[in-house]
Amino acid sequence: QPYRHQVENLISFCRMLPVTLLADDVGLGKTISAALILGELMERKRVARALVICPAILGPQWVEELASKFGIIAQFVKGQELNNALERYLVPVVVTTYQTASSRIPKIKPEKFDMLILDEAHKLRNLHGSQNPPQMAQRVRKALESRIFKYVLMLTATPIQNRIWDLYSLIDLLTVAKGHRNPLGTPDEFRARFISDSAGRKLNPFTADDFRGILRQYVVRTRREDAKLQFPERIVETRKLRAGKVEKRMYEMVASEIEQLSALVQISLSQAMMSSPQA
Repeated sequence: QPYRHQVENLISFCRMLPVTLLADDVGLGKTISAALILGELMERKRVARALVICPAILGPQWVEELASKFGIIAQFVKGQELNNALERYLVPVVVTTYQTASSRIPKIKPEKFDMLILDEAHKLRNLHGSQNPPQMAQRVRKALESRIFKYVLMLTATPIQNRIWDLYSLIDLLTVAKGHRNPLGTPDEFRARFISDSAGRKLNPFTADDFRGILRQYVVRTRREDAKLQFPERIVETRKLRAGKVEKRMYEMVASEIEQLSALVQISLSQAMMSSPQA
């Protein structure tokens, strides 16, 4: 019962082989679904080694959950450590960051990994529909186009944030990984057929059904209200704590380091530092 929804995602992935975008709402266990899919492919001898690319803050979580829940040994590497992991087989699963993988993914040889998992895949959403697509997204696309991975699984709770182009970019990545032509057409064809405004935020109502039909071939999305999972009641309380000497000193040190940064960066850093006991 706890993993019923994840098993459904596994079945959906098997139907869509070899590529899928898993876009469940936050809290529905996309990481568990991905690990279940990976474990099944390993059990069936389809995958011997996998590469997981994720934000740095999620790296240790991937390693812990793969080991504790599925018995899959993984290693989280950054920087030069990834070079060694690419050359030598040390563990079945290598977990790294987008920043580290950006410059190294073009150098991966076809026989090194069978599967690629892209967590928080919306980081690649600006591949099309903008003047200057991120170099990281371009490099990932080139690697997928070279077909060095047999299976590709992308995870994101926010496949579209501001523009319809976000979805086009993600579908484009999946189709090149599959070796197929993008069913949404070229960027120019997509713009003419499916977009009804210059900003790329409005879907053409006359072709909306066709658009959604194409998405269903690649995207699995479950909303919280559709999952019918029994979440425990959440009780929110405010508890005031008096900071000790260590806490006060740490607060002063952090404040002095980040006060020169923009407000947005300060908020992001604060959230990252307080996101978990490990952080």
